[in-house]
Amino acid sequence: MACVVVAVVLIGALGFGAVKLINGHQSASPQPTTPPPPPTYFAIPGCYNPSVPPVERPRKLNVLGCASVAVALQDMSWTSWGPQGADGTGTAVFKICDPNCAAGYQLTDPVVVHAWNAQPPRPDAICQAGLKIFSDLILAFPKATPPPTAQKLNTQYNGMPAVHYANYSGTNNRDAQFIGYTFCN
Repeated sequence: MACVVVAVVLIGALGFGAVKLINGHQSASPQPTTPPPPPTYFAIPGCYNPSVPPVERPRKLNVLGCASVAVALQDMSWTSWGPQGADGTGTAVFKICDPNCAAGYQLTDPVVVHAWNAQPPRPDAICQAGLKIFSDLILAFPKATPPPTAQKLNTQYNGMPAVHYANYSGTNNRDAQFIGYTFCN
């Protein structure tokens, strides 16, 4: 009888140890995790497509009038870029449709660019994950202003005549010109 009791106790102890060992391996196995969110990066509102994707600190970019390039930035140099906004200088290129767009010409002016208020693109914009577009953009003119036929100015920036564009703005901002929604496709 003592052998039976010892056998039962031994089988019970082995069974208890096996259960603890199995549970220990199960809790040590890796649990499924959600992938980390994509890194956030920022872009100026503009004309994008698969061959011209949004990039940080662009050297050139069509900002307005994607098909006919009404306003473009070129030779850009950026002094700051990040979640707080972007600041840079370069050249603004305006297409002047006089006497018409086909026979018109281009006008260039030095420009100071300030962008801020980064927002995620619209869901239908088909942009890369992690992209935020600055929804406010100022083009300021330190030397000469473009003629009103090229660009109507609506604000001042650091004492310079300027135009304030809004993109993805949820508010009706009267001092801003709507630049259009940015799409990446």
